[in-house]
Amino acid sequence: MTRTLGALVDATPGARLVAGRPDQVVSALTHDSRRVTPGALFVSLPGRRSPADTFVPMALERGAVAIVSETPTPHSTAPAWIVVPSARQALADLAAAWHGYPSERLRVIGVTGTDGKTTTTRLIAGLLQAADRRAGWYTTADLHLGDGIVPNADYHTTPEADRVQEVLGTMVAAGLDYAVLEASSHALAQDRLRRCAVDVAVFTNLSPEHLDFHGSLEAYLAAKARLFALAGQPARPDAPDTAVANPLKRAPYVVLNADDPACEALRAAARVPVRTYSLGGRADVVGHDLVEMPEGLRLRVATADGEWELATRFLGRFNAANWLAAITVALAEGVPVSTIQQAARALQPPPGRLERVDCGQPFAVYVDFAHTPQALAAALRAIRAVARGRVLLAFGQASGRTAENRPAMGRAAAELADYFVITSDDAAPDEARAISADIARGAQAAGAGTDRFRIELDRRAALRHLFARARPGDAVLLAGKGHERTLKLGDRIEPWSEAEVARALLHELGYPG
Repeated sequence: MTRTLGALVDATPGARLVAGRPDQVVSALTHDSRRVTPGALFVSLPGRRSPADTFVPMALERGAVAIVSETPTPHSTAPAWIVVPSARQALADLAAAWHGYPSERLRVIGVTGTDGKTTTTRLIAGLLQAADRRAGWYTTADLHLGDGIVPNADYHTTPEADRVQEVLGTMVAAGLDYAVLEASSHALAQDRLRRCAVDVAVFTNLSPEHLDFHGSLEAYLAAKARLFALAGQPARPDAPDTAVANPLKRAPYVVLNADDPACEALRAAARVPVRTYSLGGRADVVGHDLVEMPEGLRLRVATADGEWELATRFLGRFNAANWLAAITVALAEGVPVSTIQQAARALQPPPGRLERVDCGQPFAVYVDFAHTPQALAAALRAIRAVARGRVLLAFGQASGRTAENRPAMGRAAAELADYFVITSDDAAPDEARAISADIARGAQAAGAGTDRFRIELDRRAALRHLFARARPGDAVLLAGKGHERTLKLGDRIEPWSEAEVARALLHELGYPG
């Protein structure tokens, strides 16, 4: 692998070694000064809240042998210094070279969209595994790199480029053939997937989100489109013949949701063949005759090769669309229909995606990650379709998310829930009060009176209130936290598992199951 400073500089367009020896061996590579070990190469990324090179002194104290930075003047105590035009692009270039371009030895499938990325990623990997393909995944909730499933401790949908390449390298070392990854808009805008040879790009849907970061819906879409321009491109312009000849790297394509208005813009960005899916419309893979039941979904799937039935353990029309996206990939990868049908009866939703919490109580409790107006409305509709009684809801909005979504989430609650509690979700107390007031205004504008909702910023108390209020046959949706394992209250971070908190509260109410 490429692990001397000179070789790494050669692999990074525009890089210049302005101090140090080119034969210096690099033992590790990171952008995180806390992870620097003796002999490491530290890439100094410009921060949104701190000046460039703020963490260089810490990296040097921890034993970094070289610094990569956009700053033209080396730090006086740095053994070696590399200057680059773009630190983020350089991080991707350096990490890919340091790890030996692992994406060239995997069939890489990237999944992007506002909602449904985690579920679709897990479904694609699950269908491939059902066909005896060696597939790993990396999602917001968890990852499988070849040695079991573990929670995502990186707290990113798609991590920084050095971690992306590390993940792909681990998959190669584990003997996997497929890497199925979520691709967030932040990651695409910040070149975290640069130097990844993406073979298949999948689109779920698009709605306003992360506009505080992107600035506009158009810029958000443009970031998503980068994945589809990336599909079929080599990890490096001078890719060796061995990578091109790898059968896993043949026949790239993209998969688009024909029901979403963004479909045509993404089609225009693609440089490889396009496959489409739709719920009831015109596409290569079409789902119709959808039936929603308490035990799951049933629908008919139609392709050019015939029509067949699919029965799944997932709830919600939106999950039918996620299934169609995964089926489109599976069919293109040669997975037999019979294998898909058999797998669909066994595969379960990922953690925190309409996850059922059952302690023997006479009402249903579901935990879901829904944190956008569209996702919240979809989850509520899914619960409404199977509930025998009322639909009760607890939700809020996390700090830093699109403020314009707050009244829209209140409107969704007012229109689709019988009773709801607006509560805290990863926000400091003062900010949580402002967020809840914005949500409440949206709910009241949609006709919800104070008899139909309350504000309770103590999330545990909010859940307890709903459970005490629930009657037999009701369904309670706990939205926003999903799989997450902490609750951030400003500077204070508490351990938090929504499902475990729900179980504890149900036990307190006398349900021991």
